[in-house]
Amino acid sequence: MNRKALSALLVLLLSVSPAWAQQEPLPDQPYVLKTTATIHILDIVVTDKKGKVYTNLKQDDFTIYEDAVEQRIRSFEPPSKHTMPEGSGLVVKSSADLPKIGAAPVTILVLDDLNTSFENMAYARNRIQKYLEAQPAVMKQPTTLLAATNTKFVVVKDFTQDRAELLTALHKYFPEYPWKQMKSGGGGSGAFERMGESLNSLYSMAEAFRGTPGRKTVLWVGKGFPAVDLLNLDTSSTILLQAGIKRITNALLDSRITLYTIDPSSQLGTIGVIGTSDDLQDYETRNDGQPFSDEINFSTLAPATGGKAFFSRNDIDAEVAEGTEAGSNYYTISYTPSNPPKPGEEYRQIRIKMRDPSLTAVTRDGYYPPDPHVDATGAPIPRTPKEQRDELEAEMGKAAMSTLAYNGLLLSLAPADGGKVKLGVASGGLKWTDEPSGKTRAEITVLQVAFSSKDKALAHSSQELSAEVMGRIQNPDQKAYFLIPVQMPPGTTRLRVVVRDAVNGKIGTVELLTGGK
Repeated sequence: MNRKALSALLVLLLSVSPAWAQQEPLPDQPYVLKTTATIHILDIVVTDKKGKVYTNLKQDDFTIYEDAVEQRIRSFEPPSKHTMPEGSGLVVKSSADLPKIGAAPVTILVLDDLNTSFENMAYARNRIQKYLEAQPAVMKQPTTLLAATNTKFVVVKDFTQDRAELLTALHKYFPEYPWKQMKSGGGGSGAFERMGESLNSLYSMAEAFRGTPGRKTVLWVGKGFPAVDLLNLDTSSTILLQAGIKRITNALLDSRITLYTIDPSSQLGTIGVIGTSDDLQDYETRNDGQPFSDEINFSTLAPATGGKAFFSRNDIDAEVAEGTEAGSNYYTISYTPSNPPKPGEEYRQIRIKMRDPSLTAVTRDGYYPPDPHVDATGAPIPRTPKEQRDELEAEMGKAAMSTLAYNGLLLSLAPADGGKVKLGVASGGLKWTDEPSGKTRAEITVLQVAFSSKDKALAHSSQELSAEVMGRIQNPDQKAYFLIPVQMPPGTTRLRVVVRDAVNGKIGTVELLTGGK
């Protein structure tokens, strides 16, 4: 791989900090960046041979296998447990309302203007409009509309059930001409840059919507990044790219995101393309059980997460409807592996056997076991405090510069006296640790950025804070409050605050509009 192209990709894919974040380093102490859950959650869609969805099955109808070993089911939820509050009408008007829906699913529509020709996206938007017009005035699922552009990943319309508001936002959205796609085509540094930006958009969604407990159906309308043939790369480039794709894949699965990719172009050469779970399993059988052994293809992420890749069809509205319907009728099963991964294992396959062989169950294909960071030779690299700080700054910097509302932590923000703001953090999202004094303690990192009306960062600051309470928190909605000083230079129109739990890595964001005063 061209070194310039690889560098462009890794800057985006492996979390290099924004330039302004380097100006004010966070305190010199180690951080815990990730936690590894031992309980695996599967969202499962069951259909018959004609594609009809089955919603009345019992736990005994399912048998779970991980790497060919049968697993004991810990919990089982039928589709009836994943519904909106009964008789509630219009519940969700913005991201702030998502806690009201419990474990009900949400839909995320993404317009891929970064990787798709202007003509194909114009047609795609027309079909998305047709899909929305066919929905009830109050949509069954909260839906958000996002766009991947040449320069950023933007929110076109926040989560809402109001069909009219989504249609209005779609009509007002004026897409950028895809000059990066036109310039780079399928190769060169521009193509790898688009790959990094696309994967970073997926990672941002995984982190931002982590606090929404139900299934999240992402309908990515566009071509996605060009495929990368790993067999033509040197060993170090292959290792680094695979490390990036592993991180993205696990982030999507941890956030319970199921991806459906919808290519609006008329492709004739789709023979051999991995579009369904059966396609992916056949591929893994031929490639030592690995989903990305010789090629990294955007569409492969769909069946890997339990979704589907659509190709060479012009009924995009029907494809969106199919993905949304699957996201509405799913079972949730959890288990703890009875055969934990061994050091060095690359990938763990998950398979489901139905008691009725005429039924097909579709879920995530598997997962990558936790793996230490490796260098270009595959050798582990010790995680120094500085490396951990750099990664922490990168994660929080991305959240600060994003327009997505991160809900891993639920926050509130209000003006206070003395040039300060009152920050509230719901205790249920924090990791509380026991202290010898009998108190429990939570630690957070807070990053605040002041923006102008043109979204230029005018000032920023960060600090480490902690809260202590006697005994254990009984009410997860109870908030821990912090008074923090703010920097708002003249011209500031909004203050964005990013909070990250120092132990479990959950991130939340909240904004305060200042009106330029």
